[in-house]
Amino acid sequence: MDILSTNIPFITFLDIEASGLEQPSSYPIEIGWADTFGNNEGFLIRPFRGWDHWDPLAEAIHGITRDEIIEHGLHIIDAAEKLNDMLGFETVFCDALDTDYFWLKKLYEASGKEPSFKLADIYQLHKILSDEHMASMKTILKDLPIPHRAQSDAARYAEAVVSSYQI
Repeated sequence: MDILSTNIPFITFLDIEASGLEQPSSYPIEIGWADTFGNNEGFLIRPFRGWDHWDPLAEAIHGITRDEIIEHGLHIIDAAEKLNDMLGFETVFCDALDTDYFWLKKLYEASGKEPSFKLADIYQLHKILSDEHMASMKTILKDLPIPHRAQSDAARYAEAVVSSYQI
């Protein structure tokens, strides 16, 4: 299917994995994004000084170790700049606005940068998608596995939107 010849809207999704769920001690360790045109990327984030909290239960869910983010993670400034470069001035949708916003804010405040994009709750998609496509997307999501890795989780939503136009 040629995605550009369809009526599928261009929508970008973002997901964040974190050191734990506790606020204010948790912090972002992986960010991923995916759009309905098939573009996607993800990266690990090296902990900033003072970011010491680590929840073994969160690690059991996402499978990312603290050693892995220390060794392979981007510096917080590089991570913030990369997100701005990748996402531009888009509105980006996420499935957990409160926690994702908290972790993005923590990243950007620590980096001294400002996000160029706006974060929105996935339920605001009703402004873009028809009721039929929203219902179809929700049904499709129930059948897609939840990998608990940022890029794959974001791609899951993009895939559900695209699939809702193929029914």
